[in-house]
Amino acid sequence: LEIWPHNEHDRVVDFLHDYSPDFDARTVVKADAWGIHGDISLGALFENVLDVFGKPTMHFLQQLATFETDEAERKLMLDPAFLKDEGKKSGITMADVLLRFKKAHPPLPALLAMIPVIKPRAYSIASAPEASK
Repeated sequence: LEIWPHNEHDRVVDFLHDYSPDFDARTVVKADAWGIHGDISLGALFENVLDVFGKPTMHFLQQLATFETDEAERKLMLDPAFLKDEGKKSGITMADVLLRFKKAHPPLPALLAMIPVIKPRAYSIASAPEASK
């Protein structure tokens, strides 16, 4: 059994609003990835496809750092201690990182390519709480 999680609509709308004045959840883009071939709204992409509220990886920060214009901020992003410390403090997400480093503003196609897809969660009957009693 696989469960396909999704991101909450209100969180997606708030993130897109806070991230850029250039687009919102209703903005339609052409996609030819993730099994989508045609037009889709950013809201649908961020709710059902992209794991923007997942934990950031060092690879994600390295990609984002290529768009950072402030050298001090870039150094912070590339410091492994930053990711470790922020993860311990607040359970940082990719959305948090994108909002924290506003100057590192990749173009929309690059941003969409950087964020991993939401992965299904596999469950078996052995995962059921009743199975372990």
